[in-house]
Amino acid sequence: MSRLSSQIAYNTIGNVVTLAFQWIVVMAIPKITDFSDAGVFAVALSITSLMNIVATMNLPQYQVADQYEKFSENDYFVSRLFTITLSFLFCGVAVIAFGYDVTQALVIFGYMVYRNFIHFSSLYLATLQIGSHLDYVGKCMILEGVVSFISFMVPYILIKDLVLATALMAFIGGGAYLLSLSYGYRKYMGRKYPMRLSEHSNLMPIVIVGIPLMLSIIVPIAITSIPKLELQYYWGDEIVGVFSTLTAPTIIIPTLILGVFSPFIVSFSNMSKNGDFRQVRISYLKLCAAILLFGLTTLVVSILCAEFFFELLYGEYIVEYIGYFHVMIVGIIFYSIGVCGTTVLVTKDQGKDAAILAFCALALSITLMSILIPSDGFSGATYSLLAAYALFALFITVGVLFRKPNLAVTPDH
Repeated sequence: MSRLSSQIAYNTIGNVVTLAFQWIVVMAIPKITDFSDAGVFAVALSITSLMNIVATMNLPQYQVADQYEKFSENDYFVSRLFTITLSFLFCGVAVIAFGYDVTQALVIFGYMVYRNFIHFSSLYLATLQIGSHLDYVGKCMILEGVVSFISFMVPYILIKDLVLATALMAFIGGGAYLLSLSYGYRKYMGRKYPMRLSEHSNLMPIVIVGIPLMLSIIVPIAITSIPKLELQYYWGDEIVGVFSTLTAPTIIIPTLILGVFSPFIVSFSNMSKNGDFRQVRISYLKLCAAILLFGLTTLVVSILCAEFFFELLYGEYIVEYIGYFHVMIVGIIFYSIGVCGTTVLVTKDQGKDAAILAFCALALSITLMSILIPSDGFSGATYSLLAAYALFALFITVGVLFRKPNLAVTPDH
């Protein structure tokens, strides 16, 4: 197996294993205890999903693209401590504002600790990715997924204490991931990661860079969430439950695509730094073609198999909605193109462009959803989500293809 193939394989497997074990945890909680605990854990996931944006500001991708030309490893360390601290503060504000009880608050903070172990570990991950060691990172992800799953499930099955199980997953699973990446960093880089809090002069400049990057990743999250909120408001809990059940499995598609794409981020960055805009366009179009081909394959598999599996899992009631699932598959492919395109814009040092283009897509999407969902319900939500993802992909692709890299030094044309 070539080095690139090894990176793609292990990174993809690592992402899928981590996602799969987290999904199993979510599915297992109501079967082990009841839907009350499942609700508490679901709220924790929802709150921390928003705080994750604050905790990273999408700077890990920028760190890989920068390759320490604008900011040093220590600059990223200082900024990550700052953003992680902000995420805990905002988490506390959310807990107080929503009036959560002690159990809910402890589960939220426990899961936030877990996620912030992962976010801090991305400091090591970025350097390893720059050095073409994503195969090692993928192995660490597999380790983290397994250890986190075991450290949560064993105590939860034995004593059914959600707070304790979440805390153990945070410190054992998250800690194992941090230690394994730290070990890999020392092994491959031959030194410890520089961590000097006294050198913080670049904190504000790096945060300023991170703000538009953060805004650019809010958009796909918002586009995904708005149809569910409007469906619940206009059509009730049952219909949004079916909608969420159908959309949930589609997340595996961008996970696989991003796992394969990640090893190429450094290549896109190098093209931009060298001013090779023509090659950026060619490579991006090849990427889009590969994603569309994968999407077509996935759609065929969905048409052949989805009805059987959904009926097996959820009964005959959901079968009448299977046609919409196929539409969601098409939509998530456009979503994947938009997310990969956003990363390419980051490698071109065009985070502001990514944010502006994404918000333009979001504005049109909100308008479309507000028209279709109140009148057409499930159908309106499905097709407006498809259109929103397509707009997101289109706007970002226009930015990639027609905006020259800001990092260019000696353009080739």
